[in-house]
Formats: sequence, structure tokens, C-alpha cells
Amino acid sequence: MERAAVCIFAKPPEPGRVKTRLAPALGEHGAAELARAFLVDTCATVRALPWAKSIIATTGAFDERLAAELALPEWPQGDGDLGARLERILRRGLAEQPIALAIGADSPGLPPRLLDEARDALATADAAIGPTADGGFYVLALRRCPDGLLADLPWSRSDTFARTLERLRDRGLTVRVLAPWFDVDRPDDLARLRELLDRGEIVAPATQQQLHAPQLSVVMPVLDEERRIAGALDDVLALPGVREVIVVDGGSKDQTVALARQHPVQVIEAPRGRARQMNAGAAIARGSSLLFLHADTTLPRDAAQHVEQVLADPEVVAGAFRTWTVADAPAPWFAPALHAADLRSRYTRLPYGDQAMFVRTDAFWRAGGFPDQPLMEDLELSRRLRALGAIRTAPATVRVSGRRFVARPIAYTLAVNVFPLLYRLGVPATRLAQLYKAVR
Repeated sequence: MERAAVCIFAKPPEPGRVKTRLAPALGEHGAAELARAFLVDTCATVRALPWAKSIIATTGAFDERLAAELALPEWPQGDGDLGARLERILRRGLAEQPIALAIGADSPGLPPRLLDEARDALATADAAIGPTADGGFYVLALRRCPDGLLADLPWSRSDTFARTLERLRDRGLTVRVLAPWFDVDRPDDLARLRELLDRGEIVAPATQQQLHAPQLSVVMPVLDEERRIAGALDDVLALPGVREVIVVDGGSKDQTVALARQHPVQVIEAPRGRARQMNAGAAIARGSSLLFLHADTTLPRDAAQHVEQVLADPEVVAGAFRTWTVADAPAPWFAPALHAADLRSRYTRLPYGDQAMFVRTDAFWRAGGFPDQPLMEDLELSRRLRALGAIRTAPATVRVSGRRFVARPIAYTLAVNVFPLLYRLGVPATRLAQLYKAVR
């Protein structure tokens, strides 16, 4: 059996430096953790090949724990563009073995048969290359590497594969084109990856664990909430299955930020406006799903379990809870009327923000996030999400403070029931915002 050097090209999985196109969906930390899982699975696949001498071609040193887990020699890629680095590593591999293959770590679960086919193709050809759906390639196998073979080629473009194939042939190499595969670069690629993993068509245990572990990020927009913030954070931090809590302050003048920072949560600041604040929190969230929680809304203890169950249906992109509005003590004589607002959460197909909306992170960004408007941003996002998939209401209830209703019962009732209708009829959100006075 002819041996081959299999060179896995990878960067150290550091937040903000790897899989940056996945960051809008997963956050920088989430994207880095997924890249780490990709690398672990790719190295495991290559190590299992009986004919392969496995090498990691890296741009920098890995941390000790990851290096020990990968258990492979590391070759520095060196300077230059990707073409120069590929040539350098492939020549080094050919100096040690009769065949050298270059692959990335962007295709977790790459079937070993495709690597077998790449090696076997070189029994009758000088080179073999496997295209990816986005126009790149997942493997390049060479028996010889002439000087300048990969110089000045376009990288990370839709014509990368075509131009590389043309270059190989122009330099006199006989080439075998392999079966296509896919890599994971963009949020849309995650859906296919999950599907293949769930159906058992590919094997990538570290990636599967990373994708399917409970990964719920709670984003809480706040403004002058010093009376509530401590209790609200205590409640959400006590919930099982919540991965992280992100508090996004919109310019509070009281002690909201100081009190929030006394808790094990991330606290960031953003321009005032609930939509802007929630988008800012979502941008740094690491979870595969997001839950947007108002400071005056309390989740049920099994909230994360309900989110997981609702989103277990691949057709569902988002969901929300039913509401149960309660008066802050002392309750007024008309407190029973508070529950009139809760009827909407039971019949509407487009949830509002007070229902603790939750959404797949990739779907959230495909929908464009919350629109930058002063009111009805939750309704508009729901409309956009419904175009991407189903929205479900969880069979559970969140408790919502009736403070706004108690302060202005008639005006608030009209606002929550009439404003959505006016918005659907085309009244601009800016005009509705002029009519709406937030009560705190």
C-alpha cells in the first residue's frame, strides 16, 4: 500500500480569527469552538487511514490541551498567500512520501472513501482535486509539484476550483477530478451539516456534540432597570440549560450597569433602542439559539427544555411563550383585567417581545436581525422569520410585569391591541412610536 502525506491546513481556533463568516450566527467564541471541533474530527478521520502519514500545517501554535488531543506533528505554513503555503507544505510532504494530499478542516465528517479515491487516483494521474459546492476544493493530491504551480491563483472565490484545475493542466499535470463535497463556511452551511449528522450519513462526533449541546444564549436589553435587574438576573442564571446571559444597556442613568456587573454575565453597551441593543447582544452571543428576554419578564424553570423541544423540529425557526401578566404589589382593583393582554399570546401566530421570543441563531441573521425601528421591531422580525420557516408557541408561560398596564390601563390596552393592526395596515413605526410613551 503506497503511503501518502496528508497535510491538514488549519489555524489555531482563536475567537475572531477563525470561521469569521460563521460569527454572525454563532458569535466569535461559538465559531471558534466549532472550528476546534472541526479540527478534532478531521484529524481523527485522517489518523484512521492506514496509508496516511498525518500532519497539521498550521499558521501558529495550538494550545497544549488541543495539541495533546490532536497528537499530530505540526508544520508551520510559513509566509505568503495560500498558494505559496500550499506549495511549501506539499513539497515537504513529497520529500517524505511519494504522494502528498492537502485538505482543510472545514469539512468535518469528510468521508474517508473520498481521501482513498484521491490517493488511488494518483496511480494513473499526477494530480487529483475534489471540488466543493462554493467553487473551492476540499482536497488536492499531488505526485509532483512544479515551482509556481499554485502561485497567484484566486482564493476563496467561486472560480477557485476552475482556475486551479486549469493551472494544473497548463503545467502539464494529468488530473483526475473527484466527486464533489461541501465545506462549512457560512451560516447556511450549518443546516446541511446538522442534517447529515442527524441522519448518520457522516461521522463527526466532536462537531455533533458542539452543534447539539444545549446552547441557549439569553439577551436582555435594559434601560434604567436598577429596581429589577438583580432579581431578573438571579432568576435567569438559576435556569438549567442557559449557556450565557448578555445584558445590553442602552445608556442607563441609574445603577443598572453596576448591579448587572455583580453577576456572572456579559454586560455591554449599545446605542439606545431595543432593536439596536438586542442586535448588539446577538452579535456576540455564542449559542446556537437566542432568547430575547425583557427585564420585567420571568421565564419558567424549564424554559431551555421548551426551547430545545420546539426547535427540535427542523421546520421550526423560532418560537415564543404564552404570557401571564401580573401586577406589581400592591395590586390595583382592576388587576384581573391584566390578563386580557395574555389572550393575544395564545392566538397570535407572530409573537411579540414580551413573549420571550427565541430563534435559531442562523435564522435570526438570515432574517436580518431586528429591524432598526423604534417600535414593532418584534412584530417585523416575526414576519421575516415566518418567511423562513414555522414559528411555534411553547406550551409554557412567562410571567410579565403589568407595570405599564397599571400606569396607563386604557392607553396601554389600546397600544397592544390597536398598534399591531395599524402597523400591518402600513402606519410607519416612527409614527406609532410618537404615540407610544413607555412607562417605567
